Amino acid sequence: MTDGVGLYADIYRPRGAGERLPTILIRTPYSKAPYRDGRDSNMKNGIAFMFAGQGFIVVVQDVRGRFRSEGSRGAASEAGDGYDTVSWIAAQSWSNGKVGGYGCSSLGISQVLMASRQPPALLAILPQAAGGAMRNRAGDVIVSGVPEIGWAFEWFRNHGNQGSQTPEKIDYQEMLRSLPVADMNERSAGFPNDWRDWVIHEPSDPWWDQFALFDESSRPNVPALFVDSWYNVSVNETLDLFNAFQKQSTTEQVRRNQYMIISPTGHCQSESTQTPFIIGERDVGDIRQDYWSIYLRWFDHWLRDGQGDFEMPHIQYYLMGANRWKSGDSWPLPETRFVPYYFRSGGKANTSNGDGILSMAMATGPADHYRYDPADPTPSPESIRGRADGSAADQREVDLRPDRLVFQTEPLSSGMEVTGPLRAVLYVSSSARDTDFIVMLSDVYPDGRAYNLQKGIARARYREAYTAQASYLEDYRDPSLLTPGKIYRIEVNMQATGNWFGPGHRIRVQVASSCFPHYARNLNTGGDNATESATAIAENTLYHDRNYPSHIILPVVP
Repeated sequence: MTDGVGLYADIYRPRGAGERLPTILIRTPYSKAPYRDGRDSNMKNGIAFMFAGQGFIVVVQDVRGRFRSEGSRGAASEAGDGYDTVSWIAAQSWSNGKVGGYGCSSLGISQVLMASRQPPALLAILPQAAGGAMRNRAGDVIVSGVPEIGWAFEWFRNHGNQGSQTPEKIDYQEMLRSLPVADMNERSAGFPNDWRDWVIHEPSDPWWDQFALFDESSRPNVPALFVDSWYNVSVNETLDLFNAFQKQSTTEQVRRNQYMIISPTGHCQSESTQTPFIIGERDVGDIRQDYWSIYLRWFDHWLRDGQGDFEMPHIQYYLMGANRWKSGDSWPLPETRFVPYYFRSGGKANTSNGDGILSMAMATGPADHYRYDPADPTPSPESIRGRADGSAADQREVDLRPDRLVFQTEPLSSGMEVTGPLRAVLYVSSSARDTDFIVMLSDVYPDGRAYNLQKGIARARYREAYTAQASYLEDYRDPSLLTPGKIYRIEVNMQATGNWFGPGHRIRVQVASSCFPHYARNLNTGGDNATESATAIAENTLYHDRNYPSHIILPVVP
């Protein structure tokens, strides 16, 4: 690297394919060693052999501070190390001077960050589940100013430490319930990592600038094929990346050659060949897509020929419920109508047995109240059956909790497609100086099963960040605590989905103040939620009348 640190890589070269070949670069914090095993039927480990078998050189590199590579682990070096590695590859005698990037999650984020540096030899990337590269996602750890601890703490402890140490096993559910959040690594005897730093800094803190995360000033100049899934935690940010690369790339040809595939799976599972595919507890049918042929065509086009545009629909997405693939050319889909559905009740919307109604018609009526106790938080969907990743789970049990408000439509007389970004507008008050509001969208089947589709969170102290004009780079202004009892307008970014609500199904929206352990709890004190342990109970109120029309905005596709 430019600073003298040595990064180690394995190089896979196909026999008999010629002397100067295109290269696919994979940069990983999870060790390059498993890629030597080509027996994985899902190509997770066999990917290097597969690409090399098709005439590409493959370079699999341990990132800085992990396994064989030197230096200290840290996201601040990702963009520069990627640039230096691409430049090194292009200078080798076996290289044709053309490099592509490949990989999922951290490996996808690495591609986006190095693309922002514009290494001349980087001619195509294929980032999967890379929404964490966005400045407002902070590596997928922070969403709307709230740490996503359900998976992130385990990742930092196991994969974000220096070197390749394996920490002792612990009960993560028990550890996540302990406070303060910032000290969990020390309490669990984890090896040194950046967990504390990532959860104690405010979203607007200049401390984040060191990581060169993607924002409106980034200028990539490389064709990208983004891949993600509806149940990944940052699918909306991946879709924002797709739009940003179209808008912010420096040449017209690159802007034209941005593509997206969205599957109905969880994190880094898009290429699954399981049929039917079960995402958590929901059967979404035959999701198979010809991924590997698409990927090979992608790299063949840009790293061998490179002439003209890549021929493929710009957007391919799986419509859950209808269980079929669809396509489009821009995001949101151009025919989308953003339709407000209003919350209504007689003041007793607590639980699915309450009187909460979701309707396109506004109405007057009393507000709904619920008590949020951080010591007894509403569980997140993926924790109901002990899972840590995003997935679908039947919400009927949780919908019986009095700390969750439930609003739903009458059974639909005809089907309705809801595909696109989701947003909710809440009018709320609280007895606390600060609290959270979580909004979830669910599909209720005729037999009563209620599968979560998406959710979003808003921390009240950051309410100024949420405006109708908010871009993908959320503007976290100075946090401002609540005046107890005062009514505030709060917007909730609910990510995105693609779902067909069939005839007889209901659209259900749930409102609560915790979704634990996916999101770290708001302790309701108005203090530092990362470093403090004291909690307070919040009496929260949701208003829904003509003066305060709380609603969700659904992207309806005719």
